[in-house]
Amino acid sequence: MSRIVVVVFLSVLVSACSRTQLAYRNADWLLEYYAGQTIDISSAQREQWQPVLVATLQHHRDSELAYLAAYVEIASQAVSEDHGAVDAACLVDGALLVSRRHARLAVDLAVPLLVDLDQSQVEHLSDYTAKRQDKLVARYFDPDPKLRKKARRMRFNERIEKWIGRMNPGQQLIVDEALGRIPDISPMWLTYRQQQTTGLLGMLEADVDAEVLRQYLNGWWVEWDGRSADYIRSWRIAKLEFVIFLDKLGASLTPKQRKILGERLAALRDDFDEFLRPESIPVPLSTLASACETSAV
Repeated sequence: MSRIVVVVFLSVLVSACSRTQLAYRNADWLLEYYAGQTIDISSAQREQWQPVLVATLQHHRDSELAYLAAYVEIASQAVSEDHGAVDAACLVDGALLVSRRHARLAVDLAVPLLVDLDQSQVEHLSDYTAKRQDKLVARYFDPDPKLRKKARRMRFNERIEKWIGRMNPGQQLIVDEALGRIPDISPMWLTYRQQQTTGLLGMLEADVDAEVLRQYLNGWWVEWDGRSADYIRSWRIAKLEFVIFLDKLGASLTPKQRKILGERLAALRDDFDEFLRPESIPVPLSTLASACETSAV
């Protein structure tokens, strides 16, 4: 089988290699800052939330970091000269599972904060999410179809070249052909995001309890409940076409590009290794893939 290149979806899971250690060392501060921006967290709420934040970050280091490290290690093997039988479908499924596991942690962090908001904080969150939605619409849904298509191509290219370096004309053609087959689900994603945000704000206005909030956020962030039939169908087509694209791009990789990608993955793996506990047990990709195959998404 062709060498598989793990390019685009890795950028969804982690920061650029040079920033990974910085972000991980300052995760508590970054999350507190984000809470301040989104809900204008008070000093008392910050103090009450601190044990939850510390426990969640410790859980990530004890358990979830092993998934990330193992995943990057397997991705490195997939692009090496002596790679094993690791295909693009397994790598994509593994990436999805890691993402879903992190979404569950996000729910654990969010519920204790959201359940304790006052009216002014709910209004602050409403204003913040509305501005954020406007920015996303401007970025991903230009009203001019030609400009939207051009911007999409640029985003794709930037994410790929961050990992493998400059693409050659043949690889650019592979990208262009793939973008012609991969549905642009941005409009459906933006509509879904607005729908779910509106539902959340309504719950906060109604002052629902923590368990109701947890079920709602888990359904949204982890299970992706509430998507339209068209969205689900387009997403499945996009996933399939993306796997085909990765296979083709992997076959086109030059020795220099493979070396660049290998070095960047190795640097990322080293960053994770610094924070892994000595007793952590690597998670095999078969575990990630088999679990994702049972997913509804």
